[in-house]
Amino acid sequence: MVNPIPKWVWKRYAKLWQKFADKSFTFEQAQKELKHLDRNTISVMFNELKSAGWIKVSLNEQDSRFRIYNLINPLEIVESAKNDIKKD
Repeated sequence: MVNPIPKWVWKRYAKLWQKFADKSFTFEQAQKELKHLDRNTISVMFNELKSAGWIKVSLNEQDSRFRIYNLINPLEIVESAKNDIKKD
């Protein structure tokens, strides 16, 4: 199930989607793209996205201290929301 996200998170998600789309990326790459945000704000944003089902997070195979992020396609999110509405 996919949940709505706050507007401030949506704006940053859109910026990351423009840059990475279906590609994997690291925290540092996201931080470079979202230059004006500090690490704590980016962490909160990733937690919001993960809780809402908008991002997949996995461990880096070479170093498990680091995470790899994959954004969920916005079209998949819309389809999932449609299916949830039909169930109600």
